[in-house]
Amino acid sequence: MRKKVKILMGLAALVICLLALTGAAAAMSFSAEIVSYDAGETTTAKFWMTDNKMRTEQDGMATILRMDKKLMWVLMLEDGMYMEYPFNPSTPKYQQSQVATAEPATDETERVWILNELVNTYRADKYRVNYRNQPSHYIWMSADPGLLMEVKSAALDNSWWREFRKISLAAPAPALFEIPPGFKKMAMQGLPNFIR
Repeated sequence: MRKKVKILMGLAALVICLLALTGAAAAMSFSAEIVSYDAGETTTAKFWMTDNKMRTEQDGMATILRMDKKLMWVLMLEDGMYMEYPFNPSTPKYQQSQVATAEPATDETERVWILNELVNTYRADKYRVNYRNQPSHYIWMSADPGLLMEVKSAALDNSWWREFRKISLAAPAPALFEIPPGFKKMAMQGLPNFIR
């Protein structure tokens, strides 16, 4: 159970970070693999996005964010169960969780272009981004036409990083953003801090 809670919180935090895909990226329909490194641990998750709907999946759990319904569902895929949480992107907790995007964050003070390089198979412009209220870090924005999104972000000391890999611009199946038939709703066990 402890492992499931850890995975749940990790998925929920990943969804919040991915909400930073605003502007051109938010209007895109795509899927990708997200590889992240932090605290000596590498994790891989699947990600789908279309029309203000997002889904992440990792280790037998999935998180579906429906901004149109202001809801987040957490699915325990192997157990056939789900939890439902209200989600309000205008809350202060959500606003504090924003990460670098194609559009400057509200507390971004400077974005300095460094170079153009290949990240996996994507041409990308690397920037150092400085903020008033959070640590500076690097972002790599795709320079490929039709793929206007961040493909990588990393700490200045490379102590953490996140990469989008295997990006597909095909529209994800609508069923990915719905609760699967037969899943049973669990009682809510308290709201994660970033949702309140």
